[in-house]
Amino acid sequence: MPQTEPVGPTEPTRARHALLAVHAHPDDESLWTGGLLARAADAGRPTAVVTCTDGELAGGGSFAAPGTRTKEWTEALEVLGVTSSAMLPYRDSGRRGQGPGSLCAAPFDDVVADLVERIRALRPTAVVTYDAAGVSGHLDHIRVHRATLAAVEAAAVPFLLPSHGPAWAVESVWLVTAPSSLVGHAAAIGLAPADVPSTPDERIAVPLDVRPWLAIKWAALRCHASEFDRGASVSAFADPALRQLGLGTEYFLHRPGPGAPTGAGVPSL
Repeated sequence: MPQTEPVGPTEPTRARHALLAVHAHPDDESLWTGGLLARAADAGRPTAVVTCTDGELAGGGSFAAPGTRTKEWTEALEVLGVTSSAMLPYRDSGRRGQGPGSLCAAPFDDVVADLVERIRALRPTAVVTYDAAGVSGHLDHIRVHRATLAAVEAAAVPFLLPSHGPAWAVESVWLVTAPSSLVGHAAAIGLAPADVPSTPDERIAVPLDVRPWLAIKWAALRCHASEFDRGASVSAFADPALRQLGLGTEYFLHRPGPGAPTGAGVPSL
């Protein structure tokens, strides 16, 4: 079972994790970065996941019983071989981005501080999160994108939030995105709306072929049974051909982190 890292004073002499994936909801870690996480685990590289909500709707009306999505998330992380994990104390804001206790209703600086604390404790070389549109346009995803970028910068500055652990400078930031060609093809076959956010293909820094780990990624995604039970869009990937198309490659933009070596180009992911 993945272990939640204790937060407290540490001596930042070296990285503890090859990468940290920061996500909004349970199942996002499997859907968007499951192949990357499984690939890293297969290579013996320690990974971490921080998920910012428990997946339960802040306004009520969640499909699954309380605690269900957290349990599924824990099972999925084990399948993916994730070394460390944490879930922040927020609720799913829903498509309207509101509700008591929701991620979108929380003060932005509080969310950033929560992530700074985790980054400094986990000490990743790379941080992975969503692109500026949150890949899907979900308001929680967009907020996680913004808060993660702010936290990566703040975590490297000793003056900021000194009670949240010694400063740690992440070397690279990777943003999950969807290329325009894939979105266009998915729209043409009815798999996605035509107005889903996308990135021009030429801007993609790394199209990561994760087909060698697709079975693991799919097994992790299947751990989120409540999403399949409610008929969420992930159910479409039960078709092996659509699974290869939609899940077999993960696409990333690259941003240098505050700890990037001077003059370095795009590093390996």
